[in-house]
Amino acid sequence: MNKAATTDVQTAEQRLVDRAARGDRDAQRQLFEELRDAVYRVAYRLTGRSEDALDVVQDAFIRAFGQLSRFERGASFRTWLLRIATNRALDLLRSRRVRYAVPLHPVDDSEPRDTIADPRIGGPDESLDAAESAARARAALEVLPIEQRCVFAMFAEGGMTYGEIAEAVGVPIGTVMSRIFHARRKLRELLGDLWPEQADEVTRERPG
Repeated sequence: MNKAATTDVQTAEQRLVDRAARGDRDAQRQLFEELRDAVYRVAYRLTGRSEDALDVVQDAFIRAFGQLSRFERGASFRTWLLRIATNRALDLLRSRRVRYAVPLHPVDDSEPRDTIADPRIGGPDESLDAAESAARARAALEVLPIEQRCVFAMFAEGGMTYGEIAEAVGVPIGTVMSRIFHARRKLRELLGDLWPEQADEVTRERPG
């Protein structure tokens, strides 16, 4: 997306946010429909449970719409919303003391990301191998420290750039790059053939 197109998207988003802040339900509904999938994927990547991810989505939007008067105009609403969702997901993990797992579904996007292919997809003869592959992937992902899991989820599922992630979690961009690098290296080491070949190149393509 070129700079002009990006600016148009940001301007359209800002108009929606302004309308939503005035209590426009149609604007709130449009923001929800446009961003709910990204919020769900990040929450699911962190919690590993569909019901928890859905709770995070609902709570994140409720909190965001309730705090629009404090949202800094000109900033990215999407980044701000994903930060709220990420914090809520982490709070949920801490409060329930659960061990989180990462979903293994493929991301429907035109750009490949560091998303682990779902080994469950295949014919019935592949079910045993698929189950073993899924178990390997879950075990590997559970090894990641929470700081790495957080930024990896934002990058792989939220489609955020390094700069957006740095803004969202409040750390330097170099720290974000380092955490993603170490997360990728660990997953590649543990998963081997399950790790997509294009992932190494993709991680270096969105530094902004």
